[in-house]
Amino acid sequence: MFELVHRYAPQSPAGRTATAIIACLVGVPALVLGLIGLTGNVASGLIFLLVSAVTLSVAGQLIRGVVRQANAAPTDSPQDDQQTDTVTETPIETLRRQYAEGELDDETFERRLNQLIETEDLEQRTAERERELA
Repeated sequence: MFELVHRYAPQSPAGRTATAIIACLVGVPALVLGLIGLTGNVASGLIFLLVSAVTLSVAGQLIRGVVRQANAAPTDSPQDDQQTDTVTETPIETLRRQYAEGELDDETFERRLNQLIETEDLEQRTAERERELA
């Protein structure tokens, strides 16, 4: 039954959860009506019990599928945090990290560092002039 339910169910966990909630909203009242109907009209009570059994089992299978999807989802790894940090690095921090990791030799590191410092000084002077003119 699991495969049958999931063949026709929405693919997203939110869609499956919404469908399960709707199935419960139909199944629980049908169960109550079925139990009440057994005391009066047995045929209608059995029909309501059948409807409630089907809808509640569909809801259960959908919830089971959502839990499986959640368990199969990859967890956050430390590499994700490292990638976020490298995005927010300043150019000088990136240069220092590359030097510390051995990607750059002393001469290349100093040359690039001097270029970055000159570029930052030029940008600061330009920003100061713009502020003075404004």
